[in-house]
Amino acid sequence: MACVGSIVGDTAQFLRVVQSHAHLSDHLACLGPEYPLTVERGTVEYQALVKFNTASPGCCPDTYFYDMDARLICMEDLRSYKDLRREMIKGVCSDEAVKCIAKHIAVVHREYHVAKLSCSDMTDLLKQFGPTELVQLTEQFVFTKPFTKDDPTNKCSTEVSSHAQLVYDNQQVLTNAAKMKKIFLEKKECLIHGDLHTGSIMVCNDSAKLMDIEFAFMGPAAFDVGILIANYIMSYYQHMSEGNRQFAYRTIDFCKLTGKLYCENMTSCSGDTDSYNKNFMSEVAGFAGCEIIRRILGAAHVEDLEGRPSAEVDALGAGVRLITAQERIDTMDKMMIIAHMLT
Repeated sequence: MACVGSIVGDTAQFLRVVQSHAHLSDHLACLGPEYPLTVERGTVEYQALVKFNTASPGCCPDTYFYDMDARLICMEDLRSYKDLRREMIKGVCSDEAVKCIAKHIAVVHREYHVAKLSCSDMTDLLKQFGPTELVQLTEQFVFTKPFTKDDPTNKCSTEVSSHAQLVYDNQQVLTNAAKMKKIFLEKKECLIHGDLHTGSIMVCNDSAKLMDIEFAFMGPAAFDVGILIANYIMSYYQHMSEGNRQFAYRTIDFCKLTGKLYCENMTSCSGDTDSYNKNFMSEVAGFAGCEIIRRILGAAHVEDLEGRPSAEVDALGAGVRLITAQERIDTMDKMMIIAHMLT
């Protein structure tokens, strides 16, 4: 990744060039060169960065130009920002940063929601952000392969393997995972990030920037929120396994703050608002359950849980409970009770 100078103006800003085939890698990092990716996703990322910042200014790094032939994006330098996942592993995250993330994604969903778009705008967005190879990868590696017992790409620790029957022998889990996959593929609700985990967010004190938006497409709003909530839940189990109860309990607050700020700012919906919000939370729970399970049994694990077998087992139980009870969960409070076995 090379710096190419600075802009001289009221404030000097360093720029960085992101070369799509290097920055994004030419293959799936968790599987290797046998799973190649095309460089066209760089165009999707650039277009999504522009759309996201137009809807919610400052939610992503500012972009200055894009060279389609070279697959180069020139964008704001974030050297003062840090990876949210790594910060949370250390037990560092502010409430204000969590609120910032929730508000940004809510505003993006609101501004590019089917309830607000004209027919021509919706057609344009579907053309620009339709199904891509990355959407197909998400379908396979989030909703299909982790729930297929003998899939060769799956991997888990020895401790977890003795609990895998909680997924593979549970018909309700498998049925609901298939249901969530159908919603993911068919619900063209709004423009979504498509991969909103804590490793794709940069934070600096109370500010947050959404990164790695090459997965963006027109899909279900609940997918973004479900993935984010799942990552907060996995952080909870990491810190509980290490005896850091204070930060573990704060992650529950992060989930509640996310639900509150999101619902306050995502005001575009179809039909009755109360019914919409209840169904939304149900979908969030289902997507969160799928994300947790795939991060433990599937190909792509998370640093929060790696090397922490007791945390993996406990988190797996949370994922199973969420996806099993998905249809009965209609509030964030219910989701937290079920995910954390709270009384």
